[in-house]
Amino acid sequence: MFKAGFGIRGFSTMTPLMNSAVMLTPKLAARQFPASNSTRSRLRALKRKEKKLKKQIIKDVNTLKQHQETNLSLSVDPVLGNEKCVFIQGMRQYLKDTTNLAQGFTREEVEKLLYGAEKASLEKIGTNNALYESTRALEEKKKRAVLTILHSRNTNKADKKTLAIKYAKENFQRFDGDTGSSEVQAAIMTAKIHLGMDHLKQAFKDKSHLARLNQLVQQRQLTLKYLKKDDPERYYHVISRLGLTDDVIMHEFSISYQYLQDYKVFGDKELVKLSEKQRKKKEALVALSKRVAEYNVLAKQNYEKIAQLSDENQ
Repeated sequence: MFKAGFGIRGFSTMTPLMNSAVMLTPKLAARQFPASNSTRSRLRALKRKEKKLKKQIIKDVNTLKQHQETNLSLSVDPVLGNEKCVFIQGMRQYLKDTTNLAQGFTREEVEKLLYGAEKASLEKIGTNNALYESTRALEEKKKRAVLTILHSRNTNKADKKTLAIKYAKENFQRFDGDTGSSEVQAAIMTAKIHLGMDHLKQAFKDKSHLARLNQLVQQRQLTLKYLKKDDPERYYHVISRLGLTDDVIMHEFSISYQYLQDYKVFGDKELVKLSEKQRKKKEALVALSKRVAEYNVLAKQNYEKIAQLSDENQ
């Protein structure tokens, strides 16, 4: 797509063509090729057409550029960030880890407790072998039952949230026990945001949850903005690990229905209905983008034609 330059009203995109860098300009796109036997009146008509087309190209390109500058698209999802973020993928895997049990217990802790209970029961029996085996089998059933109840699949949202916060702290803490540094706080908020979006997808009518989630996103922005001011190098390292980008952090943003629709949080569900005026404006923008793309193709074709005519004249 062509982009209007600042110093020259025209295209500033350098496009490699025919093994050389060619400046695609409005003049090149508007170029007319009269026949060798054209009359003077025909030549004048083509000259006027070329001049008029050049003006139209400049107007269209500059209009599109102005729209793009005022409606900048963000590098990644401003809420969830890069979907391939290693930290988030690791957190998801950590929540599925069977060694993490419900109620904040770990498998090691529970197995130690069950072993102690089994040992105490067997010691009471003494040397009675028949009773010993039946008691041991009973304790094994109890162990399996307890581990099944506390299995990670049976954890509730509160348990998952606790585990996610623990994972965030362990991965971003500056030292053991660090809970207050900006990077730890940003990581915890990011973990909460992802879990919050999971809930929102299941309960799209929960407006109070949406408001809390929106507040959490803005709080994360403020925390990371402070980190950028305090320690820029650490800031860029942290946002990279969180799957975020600088434009997402610095851009004023709130979770609106437009965001939910644009990023297909609820699939293809239409959340924002455009007015007739907005619909026409959107259609005009699509048509404008298509025209500018066609100017690009036309300029390349004209360049190739000029090169071909040049070779024939040599």
